[in-house]
Amino acid sequence: MDAYPPEYVTHNLPLVIISGLGSDPELETLPPIHDVLPGRGTTDISSELPPVTGERANQLLQEFLSTDGRDAPWNARQSNRKGSLIGYRLRAIGRDFTLPPRKADSPQMSAELSPPSSPTIASLPTWILHSPISPLSPGSPLFPDGVMTSSWVAKHQYYIPSVFISFFDFTSDANRNSLHDNQLKTEINNIKGQLQKSDYRTRYVVVLLSDKTILEAPDIEERLAIIRRATGLDPKNSLFFLPPNTSRVELSSFVHSVMSTLQPVCVEYYRDLTKHARRKKGRGQIPPPTAPPTRGTSQTLSHQGWAVRYDFKLGVLAEFRQEMDAAQRHYSFALENLFGPDGVFETTASWSPRWDEIRLLADSVALRYIRCLLWNNMPTSAAQTWLNYRAKMRDLVDRRGKGSANYGWEAWESRWAKIMAQLIQRAELPIFTIIEPIQSADALLGRANALFSPAEKTFPVGERLPPWHLLHHAGYWLKLSAAHATKRRILADEIPEEDRNPPGRSPATQVAHRYTTYDRYLVPDPHVESPLPGEEGYDHCSEIIDTLNQAASEYHARGQQRLVDQLNLDIGKALIHARRYGEGLGVLRPLWEGMSWRREGWWALVSEVTWALHECALHVQDAETLVATEWELLCKVLPPKIGYSHDLMTCLESFPVDAGGKVTVNFRDEEVSSCLSVSFTFSEGEGNVGEPLPSQIAIVSRAQSDSAPIRLSNVLVRFKGCLNEIQIFHQPDDPKIPDWPRNMSTITEMTLEETTSTASRSGQKPRWIGSSDLTIYPGQTKVFTFPITFREAGDVDALGSTFEIETDRFNLVCSFTIDDVGTLPIWWIGGQRSIKTKRLNRDTSAAIKILPKPPKMEIRLPNVLQQYYTDESIALDIEIFNKEEEDTEAVLEVRLLGRSKDTLDFSWASLERSSQIDSAATSEEDEGSQIGLPGHVVGQLARNAKRTETIKFKAPPEPSDYALEIKVLYHVLSDRDIPISKTLISDLIFVGPFEASFEFTPRIHPDPWPSFFEVQDDGSNDTTSTPAYGIAQKWHLKAKVASFAAETLIIQDMGLIIHSIHGGAVCEISKEFPSTDTDIVPQELQERSFGLDTRKLSLEERRSTAVDMSLSILWRRRSAPEGEGQGVTSTLAMPRLHMPSSEPRVLATGYPSKTVPSLIHLDYTLENPTMHFLTFEVSMDASEEFGFSGPKLRALHLLPMSRQTVHYNVLPLVRGAWIAPQLRVVDRYFNKTLKVQATDGMRLDKKGVLLWVDVEE
Repeated sequence: MDAYPPEYVTHNLPLVIISGLGSDPELETLPPIHDVLPGRGTTDISSELPPVTGERANQLLQEFLSTDGRDAPWNARQSNRKGSLIGYRLRAIGRDFTLPPRKADSPQMSAELSPPSSPTIASLPTWILHSPISPLSPGSPLFPDGVMTSSWVAKHQYYIPSVFISFFDFTSDANRNSLHDNQLKTEINNIKGQLQKSDYRTRYVVVLLSDKTILEAPDIEERLAIIRRATGLDPKNSLFFLPPNTSRVELSSFVHSVMSTLQPVCVEYYRDLTKHARRKKGRGQIPPPTAPPTRGTSQTLSHQGWAVRYDFKLGVLAEFRQEMDAAQRHYSFALENLFGPDGVFETTASWSPRWDEIRLLADSVALRYIRCLLWNNMPTSAAQTWLNYRAKMRDLVDRRGKGSANYGWEAWESRWAKIMAQLIQRAELPIFTIIEPIQSADALLGRANALFSPAEKTFPVGERLPPWHLLHHAGYWLKLSAAHATKRRILADEIPEEDRNPPGRSPATQVAHRYTTYDRYLVPDPHVESPLPGEEGYDHCSEIIDTLNQAASEYHARGQQRLVDQLNLDIGKALIHARRYGEGLGVLRPLWEGMSWRREGWWALVSEVTWALHECALHVQDAETLVATEWELLCKVLPPKIGYSHDLMTCLESFPVDAGGKVTVNFRDEEVSSCLSVSFTFSEGEGNVGEPLPSQIAIVSRAQSDSAPIRLSNVLVRFKGCLNEIQIFHQPDDPKIPDWPRNMSTITEMTLEETTSTASRSGQKPRWIGSSDLTIYPGQTKVFTFPITFREAGDVDALGSTFEIETDRFNLVCSFTIDDVGTLPIWWIGGQRSIKTKRLNRDTSAAIKILPKPPKMEIRLPNVLQQYYTDESIALDIEIFNKEEEDTEAVLEVRLLGRSKDTLDFSWASLERSSQIDSAATSEEDEGSQIGLPGHVVGQLARNAKRTETIKFKAPPEPSDYALEIKVLYHVLSDRDIPISKTLISDLIFVGPFEASFEFTPRIHPDPWPSFFEVQDDGSNDTTSTPAYGIAQKWHLKAKVASFAAETLIIQDMGLIIHSIHGGAVCEISKEFPSTDTDIVPQELQERSFGLDTRKLSLEERRSTAVDMSLSILWRRRSAPEGEGQGVTSTLAMPRLHMPSSEPRVLATGYPSKTVPSLIHLDYTLENPTMHFLTFEVSMDASEEFGFSGPKLRALHLLPMSRQTVHYNVLPLVRGAWIAPQLRVVDRYFNKTLKVQATDGMRLDKKGVLLWVDVEE
């Protein structure tokens, strides 16, 4: 917008004059009023009172100036302004101000104003005066047919205020109050009179700054009332009072209140001007001029011109009122009257100076119209208006102007695109707010850094609009402006030399030819646009570069990196065209290093950037950059330049020798397009330690076909794992030996030398080196094949490769990352005419798994069993068989690993010999130190020799599975540096040989109970030293033992082991079976009975008795040799045995009669171990299964600590069956039924006690 008058393009704001506040000069420098509005009818406004000064005055002035909106965004969002105020333009002046003349001066009578041949009139005429800048005033620059000038906008924007605010000190002094008030009234009335004299409708406002508050001087209110009445000021909006001692916040609130009050006053002022202009437009006739035009032309402004003038005025006044809808409407009418079939452009000659004035006005109206559309949030309409206006202007220039094929039109195109970008930037549309790094509250949610604005709602949903009809961000328009600026420079360079001479050195005909050929609208003449060498002229390069930099910053803020790179390339081209190679190098080098086109394969663009940088480096003599670009230009994917000879080795010969030494250039393959590629391939995916493995390094050239060969100094491949690196140095071949073409692809068989022979012991990784001819011709492939022997096992991966080129002038180092993911591994082989590739059947070519050297030592377990039993002692033989081709030295490592990560301890049988323990340990240490391997030393083994070692260990007490891991670690005597290992893993299963179940029943103890009426010694809890005197009970424990072994075992003995007794009692165990060896076959069940006698320590012991014990079984394998070992003791856990001794109980005992066949004696013993006298009711139920003799029903009295037996004789009526006698025993006092318990030979179920009746023989 800099090419246009600021008054035409700046958004109009109500003008407010601040008079008498502070002593600072005005914020902006304005031209003198006589230069803008000439005439003698100016009005001076002055005051004799001094301005208000001091800190408070300066703070108040700053608060007023903070409401100035000249730098505010051009949009309607209230958040951009202070409070809810509209924008203002404030001018802070002293006490003097001059209003421009309202009417032009009367013309002087002269011969020029009289029509030719007209009679002389003696009397003075009566002039109809108009504005000094009206087309009707002879002294106006628009007289007689001009449409509009920027002075009219400047008049209302800078010189005629809507509100004039005067600030005065209001002092309170009882002796001088009257004098001071009279001075104020005189000054106020004087200024009001001067404003009324000017015929302008400016509103006058007074602000009084008091030095006392109303509380301190109560007469202030009366004084203010007198001043209001004397001056006629409206107390609501014309007179304001500011008390003293106000804070900064109170000052801000006061200023906001004043400006809010004046806002409708300002709007009303411009509304009055609008009504006046609308009335003049509505008259429909052209006012008569002050004097008719008499010289040059008699044409006056047409009706269409007056319509344009009035619509422009109405639009500007609407902008003053901030009514952008109305302004948009009036600007639209003005454009129609300018471009219509009978518009101003059609009626104005293109050679007339008025043509450029109308173009300037049209551009300003279109600019304001687009600004109104953006203000009203119609972005798509704004973009379409921009396009339509450009099309109309191009058509107009082609039809009636000097055409669009000249630098003047391209300058207008560039300017018009830049105006659109500046409008978008000043509008600060929310859609184009940059979210990152700062998030604006006005930014649309969910839309980050938008590239264009969607169409507004006035367009139908789904309507397909061309992309260029949508409003893009400012960078798009700046890029377009730079493109037209470049075309302008190209057209300027095409200007003929005769048109570049200054007018003073050119003939008149040539000057006239320029006037009819070149469009000079807002552009310099041809001799300035494209001057001759040595002359100063227009700087096209600076304009293009500045515009491109602004566009690049917009694109960069939105993450459009490709366009940023393109713009930087255009900047570099512009700098090269201007021969500013140093600046071009500074722009193109970062672009060349970081552009994304290289990764994406846009080779034409990569070539363009590289050639441009190469040219800059050549002129600046930057050796490092020249070598780097020369290297990339060698790659054949970049289009070559015709006539250029590529020779990397001699590219710096034209440069002077640098005293600082050779240039070093380092880069990686992803940073540049390399003409050489290095790959590495293992022939196999797996290898073994100590075995040669064929490998290949292939160097493939993709250089330009006509380029010179490249001589590498060395090639290096780096590895991860048990290999450090492989390096091949350059050694030129004898040129007399080969008879094939030098650029033919070849495979070279070579042998590398290992530089670290003891790598595994010193901790260093091995490094292999060799030498060969590394001269690479264009399109040649050189393959180097060699074997590698690995010394350690593990994974080996090729990390990357590096090659160096060393000359007298520079060193070039290029690094490659070996990543063959997604590519097919290949192996180069020889063909009939050339070499060819063979596909490898694996995923990667640069990774290999090195396995340990395959062992030939065998491990056997000759006496291992399918399963073992818990708690037994095991001796396991380990046999080692040496099948290596030579003698070995070996050690053994054995581990027994369980599921819960526990291990079993073991011992070597060879170390248990009592006579050789010390000597064996000593010899083993000595031999192990010689062997240098950890573990149990086996020693030297001859070829095909065997050796057996035995380990002994005890099986775990619980059934479990263990893994026996046997590892033999050895080395052959000829190569002690490579350890070899063989591992054997065998499963050892440990199972329990027995499982048992138990039956626990009571018995009748034969000993009498102690009498309650006899005095006895107190017992003690110490069962080892003091006898027990309590109640005795007898129990029967039957153990049913089942064999779960897979073979027949021999049970030697069984027993019960008491762990603890609870309840103050002693227990004695007796076996009821003979202690002899008994065979038990798999799945066989055997029973063993035990008798348990318990006795309380004293009669007062009332606790229940509990016994914790386990079953111990002594057994041995039947297959074990006799006399070997002492047998195995297995312990089976038993549940805790509870023996109640403090509650009454009933025990049933049955046995057959010895005298009467089939008769069964049935005895019921009632025990009362309590300290109470108990009475029981005993009844026997009759049954169809048997008959009985004995008491049917009786009462039984039991003394404390006593027992009695009730006898029954039972005659069964059934045979071979269980009968169930039902005896009911009820405690009469507690009404509790006692449960009858069965003893030996009886059974107990839910019916009660069951008694077996045998079948008669």
